[in-house]
Amino acid sequence: MDAPDTKVGVGTKYVVFTTNRSGSTWMMSTLSRIPGVTAQGELFLPRPRARARRWDSDFARPRFIEVCQTRRSVRPFAVFAYLNDLYRTPGTVGFKLMYAQLGRYPEILAYLIRHRVRVVHLVRRNHLDVLISYAVKAKLGQAHLLAGESAPRELCVELDTDGLISRLEWLQRKQDLARALLKWSRLPHLEVAYEDLLADHSHFCAVFQFLSLDVDGKHLPDSTLVKIRQGGHRDVIQNYEQVRQTLAGSRFAGLLQ
Repeated sequence: MDAPDTKVGVGTKYVVFTTNRSGSTWMMSTLSRIPGVTAQGELFLPRPRARARRWDSDFARPRFIEVCQTRRSVRPFAVFAYLNDLYRTPGTVGFKLMYAQLGRYPEILAYLIRHRVRVVHLVRRNHLDVLISYAVKAKLGQAHLLAGESAPRELCVELDTDGLISRLEWLQRKQDLARALLKWSRLPHLEVAYEDLLADHSHFCAVFQFLSLDVDGKHLPDSTLVKIRQGGHRDVIQNYEQVRQTLAGSRFAGLLQ
């Protein structure tokens, strides 16, 4: 793969390209605890940061929308300047970019191509788990738990089976479109699955090699996040049998454990 551009800052510059509820915050919080690595969250989320304590509260940069509120700027030059400022940070520097955010700020792709920024494409193979994660977030009223906070012992959610297969197909299409875009752009990229990283931390070795990091993937620093969902599908899906019958015979039947 091509070497990363070194004209903007020094070191490896990267983006974690993904979608919601993919385990990306866990991944970024883990990377952020490695010496010499900067791992920012969603810098192009279209709303200012909340004041509540979060995993990145100690080092988070102002989001693009917050910077634009205090400066007179014109896109796409404002986006380019914002990214230039980020990537001047020494060391291995990156941020989390959601599929939808690239659609809202397409000039980011031009920047990534121009500077040969490395792309870690984080996917979640089990799209049913993505929908469960959305439901859990809605029920708890929060997306993540910080270390020291307790996860609920018993947590059950009901999945709406009307249009369930359509929602799973939409998640798959988004993932396929992201793959096609990366292939078309010829950006240096690596696809990794959340399930693999979670099951065996040695899978991080491929990420570290891709980012030119000399790190032992078998001994990762602890994430600042706590896993909310502990049980399997039978434990967490309140209408498990209804979901099973809905998925039976479809290509998504195997997602249900």
